Amino acid sequence: MNEIINMIMSLFEKLTDEEKASINSALSGLFERPIPCFISELSTFNEEELVVTKNTINGLILTRENVPDLLEAYERLKNKDLPQKVSFGHLTVD
Repeated sequence: MNEIINMIMSLFEKLTDEEKASINSALSGLFERPIPCFISELSTFNEEELVVTKNTINGLILTRENVPDLLEAYERLKNKDLPQKVSFGHLTVD
């Protein structure tokens, strides 16, 4: 369990103060208890809470790092004639 706590602490250091506050607020609501001092409280989290915490922080970081690429791609392709329909099913080969 110490390994996951170390991973969370490492990820947490990559966040801005605003992101840290947002994560703290979200996890407090999710876990239905106040988390006054995030890092010192990690030792009280059960394994499932630690996994959720790690995944939440990691997801925030991945989103933050990749949104500029998505916005740039959208701008580059917004006037292109792209398919407007998505469908699922089997492809038949004759």
